[in-house]
Amino acid sequence: MKHAFLPLLIASLLFIEGSFGQQYVNLSVDNDLYFDLDRYYSSGIFVSFGKLKSIDQKEFFPKKFTHWTLGQEIYTPKNRYTRNIRDLDYPYGGWLFLERSFEWYKSTLSAWGLSLKIGMTGKASLAPYFQNLYHDKVLGLRDVAWVKALPQRFHLNVNTLKKRRWPLGERLALLSEFFGNLGTQRIAAGGRFGVLWGTSEALGFLGNPLEMQNKGYGFYMGTKQAYRLHDYMISGSLFDNDALFVLTDIPYKNSLELGFAYHTEKWRFLTLWNSISRDNRLQLNPRHYYLNISVGRFF
Repeated sequence: MKHAFLPLLIASLLFIEGSFGQQYVNLSVDNDLYFDLDRYYSSGIFVSFGKLKSIDQKEFFPKKFTHWTLGQEIYTPKNRYTRNIRDLDYPYGGWLFLERSFEWYKSTLSAWGLSLKIGMTGKASLAPYFQNLYHDKVLGLRDVAWVKALPQRFHLNVNTLKKRRWPLGERLALLSEFFGNLGTQRIAAGGRFGVLWGTSEALGFLGNPLEMQNKGYGFYMGTKQAYRLHDYMISGSLFDNDALFVLTDIPYKNSLELGFAYHTEKWRFLTLWNSISRDNRLQLNPRHYYLNISVGRFF
């Protein structure tokens, strides 16, 4: 499922003037429609703004960055038009959030991150509205059922991140990330590990566009491994049983990732293919595929 306002967001990036600087705006879109799919983690759209907050070589963390992200995620079952709950293999759910994040760089090879994410699930996420608007006006399809969707709730999550780059040669490096999520929307911990080949000097393939200060490119191959103790988008709330349809979450998750990134003085273009494992045992397909496309503008 794509979003009707996506062309407008892309167009807004094109009119930002200026040369490469210490601030950026970034549009990132996850979607499975590129593979003729529309199920499970169906869509995500994220608009971010960030800047270099300070540089002081005398401090323990010489570089500090701050970021804002407004995001929306949409989840649907494979059978999107049935109203029979027995045919559902995934809960309908939407997640609209605002995230404030901070990153502290010890060097060009090591960084720490902390973020606070607040948002809403249910109708306040606007997921049913935007999905059916696009299906109706753009694809010419009937409305998705959105039967027994996860209820409206306010959520708060705290997230941590540690990332490290391990150079193996002039154009080859290992990348590692360790993360933790704690809150009402998700409780999880895990890591991402991969190989980056090219002239890119980024610590992480995804994430802070300002890590890369020069023109360059990078090919990435990696995996993400995670253990989730709780996922509201699958099993509902930890504090009540108000959700009309939930499933038992599979705690262990894994994904395979293949990507390419290209940086110029003013732009960053990135794409990442993802193959993710089941979220619950009722899912009719053992793995799910989606593509991330990101466009960033420096100023």
